[in-house]
Amino acid sequence: MTHGTSLERGLRISKVRLIRGGGEFDAYDFASGMLNILHGVRNSSKTTTLRVIDYCLGDRDNVTKALGAAVADGYAAVTTELRIDGQPYELSRSWAHGSMGKVTINNEEITATEFSDWILEVLGWPNVHIPLGLNPATAPGLTPLSFRNTLRHIHRNEKSWISFANKEHEYVRRAVTSQLLGFVRPRATDARGQFDLAQATRSLNEAEAVDREVQQSTGQAVSAICDSMQLPSTRSMAQVAEARRTVTAALEAARRRKQELTMQIQSTTHEERADTNLPAGYDASLTTRYAGITRDLKLATDNVAALEQLHEEHSRSAETVRGEIGRMERLSASVGIFGSLPVRLCPACEQDIDPARYHAHDSCYVCYQPVNEDQRQRRAQVEIRSLKSELTDLDDVVTRTLADLSAARTLQEEFQGNQADLAQQLNDKRAAQLAPFVTALEELAAQIARLEHKLTAFPAIEAIFQRRDQARAALTAAQQVVNELGSEPAPPAHAGASPVVRCSAFADRMNKFLEEFRGDAWLDRDVSIRHSDLTFYVGTRPWDQALGAEATVLFFLAYSYATLFLDRDLDKECAFPGLLLLDNPYQQGIDENVVRRVLHKLAQAARDTGTQVISTQAHPPHADSKTTRVIPMPRVYAAP
Repeated sequence: MTHGTSLERGLRISKVRLIRGGGEFDAYDFASGMLNILHGVRNSSKTTTLRVIDYCLGDRDNVTKALGAAVADGYAAVTTELRIDGQPYELSRSWAHGSMGKVTINNEEITATEFSDWILEVLGWPNVHIPLGLNPATAPGLTPLSFRNTLRHIHRNEKSWISFANKEHEYVRRAVTSQLLGFVRPRATDARGQFDLAQATRSLNEAEAVDREVQQSTGQAVSAICDSMQLPSTRSMAQVAEARRTVTAALEAARRRKQELTMQIQSTTHEERADTNLPAGYDASLTTRYAGITRDLKLATDNVAALEQLHEEHSRSAETVRGEIGRMERLSASVGIFGSLPVRLCPACEQDIDPARYHAHDSCYVCYQPVNEDQRQRRAQVEIRSLKSELTDLDDVVTRTLADLSAARTLQEEFQGNQADLAQQLNDKRAAQLAPFVTALEELAAQIARLEHKLTAFPAIEAIFQRRDQARAALTAAQQVVNELGSEPAPPAHAGASPVVRCSAFADRMNKFLEEFRGDAWLDRDVSIRHSDLTFYVGTRPWDQALGAEATVLFFLAYSYATLFLDRDLDKECAFPGLLLLDNPYQQGIDENVVRRVLHKLAQAARDTGTQVISTQAHPPHADSKTTRVIPMPRVYAAP
């Protein structure tokens, strides 16, 4: 449903739906070219409906924070049908698992982070980055000017009736204003140039500091290394390469001299060696004898170990026999003691036995066999004598083993002495043969070690010079960047009206709105906008210093009113929203009659421009069906 002139440019809301888990939904239809009033008592979801629109337009908060716990618990999703420059779109947000933080656009999901880029492109609004601060030269970085930044200027919620937007930084406010008025591109380009130049200048200063430090420390470090390594003083990579070649040549010469000496040693000892491949100083006879002595020593050592083990085993056996003899002697001594003990239980059938029953005095009262004590003693003595004889044999074996072990140890010690003597002879022989060459070899070895040690210093020196060269290259690159940025031509002049004209046109539209309220809710002063920093003045003072609370609300209503005429007053460069969301204008501390007159002017503006205004109120509406559509809220929810 459209009244009056219908301009397709900008945003228009067609329908909002709140969908429950079972598929049921609450739906609200909106019209373009007029004022849409969401009317209902307190807790009838008026404000929530505006929040649903805001949420579908890319809010990144979680659903509970954005829409409240009642909506998060009672519904499963929300949708907003809208037209962007005349093209229909359906935006959906669901808080089902996997869908949080995403916006579905015509059944295609994107993240809420990506939504701003998408809608800016569809709207044709500039998608620029602005410095994080009022002064681009001191800003720490850049931030995108998102669609949400501009949306906060056309959605006047309960927390932004006395400010351009809730909790908004001044540098963002200026960028949004320049975007609405149509000159954000040249302003952002100029600010980006200043920011880049300042960043490049800071990088240049850092590169200069590093270069100074490196240039000072390079000479000191290289001089210290050269003095320590006894190398010639170097000041460049070419000198380092020359010094390396000199040291390398000296090292190769020393190695050649060492090789010549080795060949000379081999030729000197050639006649005394059967095999020319054997090392210098080698004596075949001494070596053969040394090998024989080593084998004999090994056999003697093995023999000693075997005899020690045999002695240990014989000694253990003798101890075992002694233990058996002691046991037999104790058994023989106990024959008389245990023979008098009566047996009271048969060991075969376990029947009770009466030791007092009749039996011969020299027979067993259990089995009645004759018993002779002398036979038992003789048997024990026989066993003892046998064990003692075995023990005597074992003692003889242990004695002989000890004698053999002593002889083997003596022989082992003799072999060890012979081996040591032969080793000394071998060393003396080799020393005698090599004596003429030892001093020269030692000097060459020391010289080679010093030269090799010097070679290890060159990578460190090269790294120091590379760091110096890199610092100088970084300085040159930083200087080049600064020169290029400083010599870039000024950005082309903005097409169309100048910023001064645009600010004047916007301020004139605000003043036209405020004319009706002069001397009433408004002061008898005009609004003006300084184009350089986009500061809004009332009379000669900034708006926040000149206005009280009631006049401030009227000031921002005039600001909202002027946004509805951007497309008419300016050109295609302006970011024309075509939409205005007002939450509870009656609850902002100004007279009801003033609010009613304001809403009437907004309704006429929407009709004249084909834009759309959506407002909420609990007061009974006085609506004109040609300019206003009342949407009653059917439900009343329990207060949270």
